[in-house]
Amino acid sequence: MEWKSDYIKYDDNKIHFFYGNGNKKPVILLHGAMDNGLCFSPVAEKLSKDYRVIMPDARGHGLTETPEAKFSYDLMAQDIARLIKDLNLEGTQIMGHSMGAAMTTMVASNYPELVSRIILEDPAFRTKGMSKLKKGLYKFLAKIILPRLFKGTYEDLVKSCHKRSPTWSDEEVQPWAESKILFREKNPKILVGLLEDARDWKEIIKNISCPILLITSDKGITKDKMAQDMVNLSKDCKWVKIEGAGHNIRREQFEKYLEEVQDFLVP
Repeated sequence: MEWKSDYIKYDDNKIHFFYGNGNKKPVILLHGAMDNGLCFSPVAEKLSKDYRVIMPDARGHGLTETPEAKFSYDLMAQDIARLIKDLNLEGTQIMGHSMGAAMTTMVASNYPELVSRIILEDPAFRTKGMSKLKKGLYKFLAKIILPRLFKGTYEDLVKSCHKRSPTWSDEEVQPWAESKILFREKNPKILVGLLEDARDWKEIIKNISCPILLITSDKGITKDKMAQDMVNLSKDCKWVKIEGAGHNIRREQFEKYLEEVQDFLVP
């Protein structure tokens, strides 16, 4: 499917997004770290039959342009809020994966009037009070290991992704590889910046007034205790655990993931 492409501009920021046709109820898809908007393409194509699908590129990713070194979940949430307002969207539903799921909670918490419901795919919540040793390890990975991991041509990245994730479809692998090339050409310091953005995710969840669908997996990063805590702390949260998947649930159990998403979204 061919997606249209555009920007919203405010202050020194140019927030890039892909979108489909129609005046249907809007659904915004927020990608994870080092991905870009098109990494949601397989899901977006299915949803586009019933929804106006919008896929932004987050700060430091894809074609979005923001001032260097200005990264935080508050700023990322602000970008999405401005996108919703500039496009005059109403009844917006937001889905996010990993970093994008954390962004989604910040939008719902900070701008409740703009969001009707949210879906969180294995959210990457920072634990407040992370030890200096663990933080140092993550910084090392972000600065040294990740840039080396994504070296090579587009063809090299496609080949390595197929090797590491043999169950992923070509429709998933191709935008994944393209997003890594764009990310490595930008500023990987975004990951380090987000490590410094310590938030109490429990307070954020308690502050969300709209319905939540939390999707986890047996091999993901969101453990059962955290998921149950989210259910207990939230005003309205449904938790679904999908077996046979890791952190990239939709890429590894697409049909089960899509079924839960479509059952939750309001047409």
